[in-house]
Amino acid sequence: MEIPYTGRAIINDNYDGMEIIIPAKKNWFVLVFLCFWLCGWVVGETFAIREVTGLGGHGAPDGFLTIWLCGWTVGGVFAFSTLWWNIAGKEIINIQQGVLTINKKGAIFKRLKSYDLNQAKNFRALEDPDINNGFGRSRQASLLNPACNGTIKFDYGMETVKFGDKLYQAEGDHILGRLRAKKLIS
Repeated sequence: MEIPYTGRAIINDNYDGMEIIIPAKKNWFVLVFLCFWLCGWVVGETFAIREVTGLGGHGAPDGFLTIWLCGWTVGGVFAFSTLWWNIAGKEIINIQQGVLTINKKGAIFKRLKSYDLNQAKNFRALEDPDINNGFGRSRQASLLNPACNGTIKFDYGMETVKFGDKLYQAEGDHILGRLRAKKLIS
């Protein structure tokens, strides 16, 4: 018999609010692939830095290699941020005193945002669509920035705010039900 899924979210009730902690969902293929890729990235970065700085002993630095090194470094930062989010990322959502705060801990480009609940409308849970990559597999909408996905959504002015990265819709509905029962959202 299949054991029911109990969810990833940790919900802590406070006197006047609620704290929800959602650890990042681990993508083991991405974790293993990026660990190996970053090992090769370090080798390429080291050799390129030696050549650009003249420590490689081949004379003046090549202009193309300097531009390549900049792009290679940016690629490494994105790869490392994706790896770090998969290892240590978590969303911490605090709701109290009419304010909803979303803190994406573990995201390299850290984002702490607060929203006035009087302006937040239409809370709903809806899983992010999968995108077929042509190899018989699908991936979430944003592999490069996993911190921008979210199953729980609400309208804030003319913007849709998302949180709850890769939660199942049933878990998102459960969280919203708990928030409504405590009368923190409408």
